[in-house]
Amino acid sequence: MKIVTFKEKELLKSELDLNRVIAFPTETVFGLGATSNSIKAFNELVKVKNRRPDKPFTLMCHSKKQIEELAYINETERKIIDNFMPGSITILLKHKENVKEYLYLNSEYLGFRIPKNEELLEFLKFYDVPLLVPSANKRDEKPALTIDELKTIFEKEINVAVYGECNEKISSTVLRVEKNDIIILREGPISLQEILEVIK
Repeated sequence: MKIVTFKEKELLKSELDLNRVIAFPTETVFGLGATSNSIKAFNELVKVKNRRPDKPFTLMCHSKKQIEELAYINETERKIIDNFMPGSITILLKHKENVKEYLYLNSEYLGFRIPKNEELLEFLKFYDVPLLVPSANKRDEKPALTIDELKTIFEKEINVAVYGECNEKISSTVLRVEKNDIIILREGPISLQEILEVIK
């Protein structure tokens, strides 16, 4: 496994373009990344993560505009996105008809996240294709919080990983809006109370 920085954009891009999985720090935990443009990359990510192949991955985007190209956003969802993105939150939205089937896998929802890590965000803008990004762990195990933990888990399966710190050390809050009710699917750094305060 080669350890690099986000400055080596072309190397990271070439790995993604070859349908390989990369790893990198976010503000929460380490993530795995694969291009969302390729079912081969999707299948490689399923294999590396040892995950059920019928469970969609979160799409990591660089902007609200990129999310809007793929999902419908109602007023409540927009308030959440405007107040907490970029940030440690993943929101499930109803995807548009132009989304490839392997990305949503028979679900009407897709998860979206814009990270707060500035170097990661810069790389996402450079790559300009949403990434499939789950946390860096095998199924049912804890996510990697350091580069050493990442190497222990994925040394033989990932060619390139980005060095860095994960400050919050807890996976993002995951939520869905249902008839203006906020359903928390995974508790994380952003609390239900914080969310409710901005959608009043």
